[in-house]
Amino acid sequence: MNKKLIAIALCSVLAAACKQGRGERCQVDSDCESPLICSRAEPKTCGDGTGEGIDAAVPPSDAAPDGP
Repeated sequence: MNKKLIAIALCSVLAAACKQGRGERCQVDSDCESPLICSRAEPKTCGDGTGEGIDAAVPPSDAAPDGP
């Protein structure tokens, strides 16, 4: 019985210590390591809120290569 309680307590501590790092998937801010936050756009990943790590494509430029 004591071993079972110790195992449950250990698992609880380990589960609470596991947080997502930068660029890893999340659902809410508490899923991320401090001070990272969970992005609001899909795919939801942990970041610092500056848009860093967004894997969106850069749109093509309308200007001619030699244009101003």
